[in-house]
Amino acid sequence: MTKVHYFFDPLCGWCFGASPLIDHLVQRDDIQLNLHPGGLFDSRELSPETRQHFLESDQKIHSMSGVEFGAAYQAKMRDADSVVLDSMLPIRAILAAAQSGYSATEMLKRIQLAHYQQGKTVHSVEALNSLAADMGIPADTWNEIFAQTDEQPEIASTTSLMMKQHLRGYPSMTVEIDGQWISVPVQSYFGNLKAWETFWNQLSR
Repeated sequence: MTKVHYFFDPLCGWCFGASPLIDHLVQRDDIQLNLHPGGLFDSRELSPETRQHFLESDQKIHSMSGVEFGAAYQAKMRDADSVVLDSMLPIRAILAAAQSGYSATEMLKRIQLAHYQQGKTVHSVEALNSLAADMGIPADTWNEIFAQTDEQPEIASTTSLMMKQHLRGYPSMTVEIDGQWISVPVQSYFGNLKAWETFWNQLSR
């Protein structure tokens, strides 16, 4: 089993671009995917200039990866009076999903789609409760575990690991080979699932 470490933020557009690559890894039975969430946004209100910059970056991400940024998200970023991004509760939801016995990567994917396609405010408890219900997590289980989950130690661990491995920015990825963590250039595989599959097939031999 090949151990892979994925460093990401749920509200990072480039990480959304990497989602087809992550989907491929999740579907493989020879990969152990370890998630390391980082806190990119902490109740940050975006300026109009930043929102425009993000929209321009989104166009580049789409052209490279093929992922779709929905009309509702684009309208929100372009026209809303205020846009606040907060990674903290979405990260808590990803951790709580795993602690509830469900898929952390599935929760990540649903958060990304809710944000980048549906334009939802995914740091609201109501939105995250809805995503958990859609995954089939019993409400009593979810509410208890979500309330008890603290995302900050995990974010601190991610920051420490990234510094130790000399990783900069999201998405970043490493694979463990003979006790060493080797960096994987995720963005170079955007839009090229065949080459991505070949890379892992060769690595897993």
